[in-house]
Amino acid sequence: LEFKSTLRFNLASGKHGKEIELAAMKTLTAFMNTDGGILAVGVDDQGAALGLDADGFENDDHLLRHFSSLFAQHIGVEHLPKVRFALRDADERKVLLIECAKSAEPVILKGGKEEEFYVRAGPSSRRLSLTEFMRRIAK
Repeated sequence: LEFKSTLRFNLASGKHGKEIELAAMKTLTAFMNTDGGILAVGVDDQGAALGLDADGFENDDHLLRHFSSLFAQHIGVEHLPKVRFALRDADERKVLLIECAKSAEPVILKGGKEEEFYVRAGPSSRRLSLTEFMRRIAK
């Protein structure tokens, strides 16, 4: 289980940030490359619901389409069957819940010019080097 406060809004800088979107995608790839997991967006680190208002989507449909588009762009549509996502009410606020199944094949994050491979290591997502990736695949 991982919590993210927003899907695209950087609370520190006060504006939308690609790095925030990529952080969510990194978590999802790490889940799929390990044992699966749940990402709750609109929730602070202590588990309190913040809601998704800070992201500034016009409506729920726009938010869900944006998430789907991010996933397709950075992870790939071929991995969509491994993911279920929906908006849920929590403490009178809406949060985005994304449940990932473990993938039988490597899931690569496409983050601009580079491709990266992540796994879960305790409460965090850890990027593997090419050597570590090759050892993991060989097993």
